[in-house]
Amino acid sequence: MFAPPTNGYRILIYGWDPALLETRRLLLASAGFEASAVSSIQELRQRLRWAEPPYQLIILCHTVPTEERIESRKLAEKMGIGLYQLDFLETPPRFIGTVSEMTLGS
Repeated sequence: MFAPPTNGYRILIYGWDPALLETRRLLLASAGFEASAVSSIQELRQRLRWAEPPYQLIILCHTVPTEERIESRKLAEKMGIGLYQLDFLETPPRFIGTVSEMTLGS
């Protein structure tokens, strides 16, 4: 299996829809990001706690309930990790562009 080269940025995507998570993970991987996905707040906490090296960005999908978005924001702030909350109308080019701006500054 071919694995594209990575740019060194680790991203954690959190959402409740498995198909959307995998699609977004693949989009990020094709753009050179090292992306992982989780589908529960417990998984998010655990991944953040034990990640080595740490993640540089958390992406929250629109499927995450409000209470868990709030907790995710607090975790990101506490750990000094960037946070990007997706809109359900986000197009793939805009998604990749925003992530690139947030991580690579381009």
